[in-house]
Amino acid sequence: MDIARHIRQNIPFTGKIAYNQREFSFDNNMMELIRHTIEFINMKSFGKQLLSKVEGEVKTVIEVTSSYGSFSRKKVIEVNKKNPIHHAYYHEYRTLQRLCIMILQNQKHQIGIGSNQIHGILFDGSWLWEEYINSLISDKFYHPMNKSRKGAQQLFSTDTGKAGLIYPDFLSRDIKNRFVADAKYKPVENIGNKDYLQVLAYMFRFNAKSGFYLYPERHTIQAKTLTLNEGSTYEKNVKSRKDIFVTKLGLLIPYGYSTYETFASEMKKREIEFVSCLYSDLEDKNGRFKKEEN
Repeated sequence: MDIARHIRQNIPFTGKIAYNQREFSFDNNMMELIRHTIEFINMKSFGKQLLSKVEGEVKTVIEVTSSYGSFSRKKVIEVNKKNPIHHAYYHEYRTLQRLCIMILQNQKHQIGIGSNQIHGILFDGSWLWEEYINSLISDKFYHPMNKSRKGAQQLFSTDTGKAGLIYPDFLSRDIKNRFVADAKYKPVENIGNKDYLQVLAYMFRFNAKSGFYLYPERHTIQAKTLTLNEGSTYEKNVKSRKDIFVTKLGLLIPYGYSTYETFASEMKKREIEFVSCLYSDLEDKNGRFKKEEN
């Protein structure tokens, strides 16, 4: 309510009230800047793949920016440059605002230059681990590659042939007795329910009776084999099957060495032990499966 204007204009009282109204809206200059950045990225060859990782957030931004128009990009950039976010409550948006402006103006952000120095480099440890394992076992396993979209497998048969594309980390070359393996760049105790469901789904798809988790180990190389249950707790008939296995096998990583040469030499030994253990397990299970078939 505007008290001063009310006294000035509505005395004596005439049945009117003087007030100011401000509409609360998500469609503001900052959100418009984000929307323009999304559309700009979407036009790039890598755009759709990059934005697919934040599909929900992108959808929300598009829904609230009803006044978006591609022709207004220059105006939106200038408004945001003249009105940088200063309010302490929204301080996290300041970096986002600055980044969006840089992207829309095709400016590069170089490591270690200017006021925004970066004191570290991000790398995809899971991907590096997967590629490293592939260098050790590629003679016996196919290696579909999710990042480059190579070796995709299909879950279902459809007219388009693209329903349910999957990329198991490793698929054995043995057609008669298929094995699947999943590279996990994390401690063995962190391999849990979602990991189990993923490998079991791959095993079901490829008629594999055995699956593997290949992870970095610090203590000892010891294959731990799990057998799949059948039955239900409701009928109290849960029991272990004798034909479906999931094995956790770690690659022992040496540590505490003072020189790279010593570490590399020791690492080579561990690689040989790891591959030997994996292939030995494959042969043992192959023999067991063949015996059961006979």
